[in-house]
Amino acid sequence: MRPPSDSAIDAATAIILQEIHAADNSLSSNFHPADDPNQNALDREITALDITLAAVHKRLHRRLADTRKRRNTLAGISRLPIELMIKILLIELEEVDIKKYYPRVRTLSQVCAAWYSIIQNTANFWAHVHSDFSLPAISKIILYKSRNAPLTVECGYLLTSSAAKAFVDMLVPSAKRIRSLTVSCDFAAGSEAIKLAGPKLERLDYRTTKVSKPISLGSRVGRLDALRELTLESAYLPWSLVSLKGLKTLKLFRIASEGLRMSQLWGMIAESPSLRHLVLNNVFISQGPQTETSTITLPFLRQLHLIHLSQTTIHSILNAIRAPTCLDTNVTHDSDSATPDSLPVLLSLSQALPNIQAVLNEGYQLCVNVSGRLFRCWTDRERYGDPDEPSIEIEMREISPYKALDWLLNLLKPPRDRRSTLTLGSDFNISEPSFAHAVNHKLGFITSLYLTTDLSVDPLLKQLGRQITHQGIPSWPLPRLSALNLGTAYFSGSTLIETLRNRYRGKKGGKKGKGKGSKTANKPVPLASLVVVGHQSMDEEYQDEVEEILGPGVMDWDMDEEDYDEDYSFDEDIDYWSDPYYGNHLYSAWD
Repeated sequence: MRPPSDSAIDAATAIILQEIHAADNSLSSNFHPADDPNQNALDREITALDITLAAVHKRLHRRLADTRKRRNTLAGISRLPIELMIKILLIELEEVDIKKYYPRVRTLSQVCAAWYSIIQNTANFWAHVHSDFSLPAISKIILYKSRNAPLTVECGYLLTSSAAKAFVDMLVPSAKRIRSLTVSCDFAAGSEAIKLAGPKLERLDYRTTKVSKPISLGSRVGRLDALRELTLESAYLPWSLVSLKGLKTLKLFRIASEGLRMSQLWGMIAESPSLRHLVLNNVFISQGPQTETSTITLPFLRQLHLIHLSQTTIHSILNAIRAPTCLDTNVTHDSDSATPDSLPVLLSLSQALPNIQAVLNEGYQLCVNVSGRLFRCWTDRERYGDPDEPSIEIEMREISPYKALDWLLNLLKPPRDRRSTLTLGSDFNISEPSFAHAVNHKLGFITSLYLTTDLSVDPLLKQLGRQITHQGIPSWPLPRLSALNLGTAYFSGSTLIETLRNRYRGKKGGKKGKGKGSKTANKPVPLASLVVVGHQSMDEEYQDEVEEILGPGVMDWDMDEEDYDEDYSFDEDIDYWSDPYYGNHLYSAWD
């Protein structure tokens, strides 16, 4: 495409000048160089030309803005109905932190004039209130622009009691339209903030730090018929007077006294068939009179955490509910002298979550982490941080991790073609006979072994280097093992060399593997990765032997703890601190 000629530019300029002269009579259309070299005449001519040029620029910018506006109206998103456009923008703002909410709103409003008009004239975009905002900004901007829209209120870090009370008092007249209320433990007027719980409240998150004596919210809370999400920490409701129906989230933390009775818990669960999250962490639940309860099915439950409860309580809950789609499970019970055997809890867990086997065998990599008292099992999905990632976490003082591992292996029966990782914690005793039996006969699906134990792993290495006979057929322990990470575990170099030679090159080794060792059709898969991290050291001859047996590039050796991820860096140009708030503005970014 050829650039326009000078004559075309002159013609376009002439047209614009004619329009400018027609609109502004103060500009003369007879511009020509001065004939006499009089300095005053030249100055007048320069001034006139400057005025004309500024007018041309102004008119050009105006015409350019009008052209761009007309072009934007042709875009598909500009032709959407306003109601649909509002829903799209509100969905985009749903996951934004409340402190960053209004800067994000401001950014969206600067996209185009249409979005600016929508945001400025829609009350739902101005319905978020945080205690960090200045009081004039809340009264003059938020409460004014939000009109009658449902409010989301967060009482965050505010240690001054007078300022916290003034914040609450300003919002009390609008309590009837508060939909979500969050009160953190750092809010100085926490007892006053509960006055903001109105009849339309759908979400209540109230937390305090008074563990020894939880705060009662009974005298300040009205009816909670619309409540769908309830989170309490060191605080409690008058359970006998409040009827909670239709809950989707029930999370209770650190309520050592004035907790629930089991019958009240059953009532809330039975009347909340859409319950998705049930978390009871360090909550006192009295058994009360023993009554027959029918099994409650929760088809939408995705998260079940029963942490630091008595074994009897956990057993009762697991026996009474069925969660066919639950994926995130955490069971941790305290010591219970009356019922020292924890195995019934595992059996109850299998009954309550009948889909455990299905979700953990669905084809993703299975991860098992075992330490002295903690047992975790989850799947590593392709998407990082998948909220629906199956996970089981069990911590029981009375049950050994070997029992938990054996329970899981009997339950799962994972297919042999899947990738699986086994991680052994620092206090896991690999010399336990039951674990040695599992290595030989039950862990054949393991493809990656990660050892973080502080004990010597020589017994395990020797076991991996010896053939076994299973049902008359010779085989190897962990036949699908392709990655071995020894971490900072203690081992002897000679034991490692002997294991690798026996397992991968026959008993006499050799570059081509021509040894006189026994042959078997169930030869283990080649080791693709051997990692030693930390302070381990071996003679150079051992390192050469490892490379001779496994081949070059398999062993990652001598990685000190000073090796950090190169992708992580601290950018000095980024301000990692929140901006302060000034005057009537919500954020300094609005200035």
